[in-house]
Amino acid sequence: MARAVVGIMSFAVLLGAVLGSAAIKSGALVAAVLLITVAGISLVTNSGAERRELEMQRELLSRYTNQLDKTRAGYRILEWKETVVIGDGGDAHTKLAIRLRPLGPDLLFVRMKFRCDWPQPARYRRKVKIAVRNTHPDGTPGTTLHTSQSWPKDGVVAVVIHFHEAPPENADISFRVELDWPKRYRPLVEGSPDVFGLMFAQPVANAVYRVVLPRGHDVYLEPIGRLDEGFELEPGWDDDDRRTVTLTLTDPPPRHRAGARLELKKGQRIAPND
Repeated sequence: MARAVVGIMSFAVLLGAVLGSAAIKSGALVAAVLLITVAGISLVTNSGAERRELEMQRELLSRYTNQLDKTRAGYRILEWKETVVIGDGGDAHTKLAIRLRPLGPDLLFVRMKFRCDWPQPARYRRKVKIAVRNTHPDGTPGTTLHTSQSWPKDGVVAVVIHFHEAPPENADISFRVELDWPKRYRPLVEGSPDVFGLMFAQPVANAVYRVVLPRGHDVYLEPIGRLDEGFELEPGWDDDDRRTVTLTLTDPPPRHRAGARLELKKGQRIAPND
């Protein structure tokens, strides 16, 4: 369509040059502009319909894989190591390393959800970036794994990670997830309490979740969903002198959310030796 429009415009200019008629030039160019406008509307309409169709397919895939997860435990998580680094404006960069063991011969996907605890508008969705990569037994990176994303509601993204092939039963597999989420923790940096936690549908041996706060800030914290055993919540410092809060879980019960509620201390800029 675009080539046809360009052709019409070129022909109009050529014809006007040969015949010396400004009217021919103007008329043909107006027609070409109208064609561009119609083509643009058509492309936007089709693109919008295709996006809605794609989003619906993603939602269905997420729903069905979620139902499979509820029906049976397809794997056991041996190690979950997650670090979330929060910027001054509430942007968050997450690095997550997972080692798991299939409980059957047909594990083809893993489904997980990430959330922010405020009703983030839908316009933020296109800015959220997720990348997943296999990890070899020696710790070196492997190939990229395909993902499917859907948004069950504002502020919650469901990610289905597709394996290239079903791994052998009882053979450990590892992969890494990197997630960039703009303004994920905006309420926290603006002075409101925010919730950080983990909840698993599958059995988990050990999980470590570390939050790195914006530089120079101290924090109030209190546990949520605390377990009698296998729960540790510890403040600390990272190598760049930023306050950290680390949650460690050992054999948490399925679908039990545990974590911490954090609130930055207003007007307090600190250093590690304070």
